[in-house]
Amino acid sequence: MVVQRTEPNFEIDEKEALKITDRTAQQFQIFIGSETLPRLLLRNLSSNSEKHIIELSNNINYTGRIVIDLHNGYVRIETCSQNKNDNNFLSIDEQELNPNEINVQTLLERLSIYGKNRNVQLLQLIDLNLLASQGAYDEKKVFETLKDRYDECSAYTRSMIIYDLDALVGVNKSESDSNMGRSTSSSVVNANIYTYVRARFRDCAMEKKSENQQEIDQIERWAVAIIREPFLLRQFCTDVQFSRTLEEEEQLELERQKSEDQLKCVKCKDFYIENENKMGKLFYSNK
Repeated sequence: MVVQRTEPNFEIDEKEALKITDRTAQQFQIFIGSETLPRLLLRNLSSNSEKHIIELSNNINYTGRIVIDLHNGYVRIETCSQNKNDNNFLSIDEQELNPNEINVQTLLERLSIYGKNRNVQLLQLIDLNLLASQGAYDEKKVFETLKDRYDECSAYTRSMIIYDLDALVGVNKSESDSNMGRSTSSSVVNANIYTYVRARFRDCAMEKKSENQQEIDQIERWAVAIIREPFLLRQFCTDVQFSRTLEEEEQLELERQKSEDQLKCVKCKDFYIENENKMGKLFYSNK
């Protein structure tokens, strides 16, 4: 207003608007994760990398479940459609992450765009920064914080809750040597938190709009899991029965064939299973 007195054509650009909004958010302690959303948007605005985000459509029936695979760089959005027999069919809408989307903080711009597409009223991030801000250093306090945040999301008609699963749960890896070589085993660290998040992830609610219902009254409760660790990703998707991509279906079928299908050895004419045909055990050949 002061500048406009001398420069009538002066306008605030997007960068300056984000700076002002960031100062306001810091003043009122409005943080998402460790920073304010305007600060995250400002950082991405200054990035030279090209951004391409496919927005959520209002013409697609979503289940409300999203899994973000940081290891392979993909967003997997579960959708629901009907086949020829009018049976519900679940599938995956897979989108590639942008080069700058390498952690939870850089993903918040994408998720806020998803929320804006679906008129989400509350977007809640559950990570270590939230637990630390609430003084949740023991398991009891952690579960109180998780429940309070989930209940808050449930109080809104449209909400989106985001879980940083690597930070909340964690994976323990151990290696051992044997005659067969070195083997690696993985296990979930915080099993109780993992069980809670897994149960809440299943509680998504996507209410179909009725003829006399306004869009604003349509209940949509989204759940997002952000995972980098491949073992945790596979375990979580299996436990919550998250739909698989075509590539995953093909890989599972290949693993099934290796563990179940019997092959005939061209040398000794005996039958064997591929997974059992290992060095030091069997020497069958199909060539």
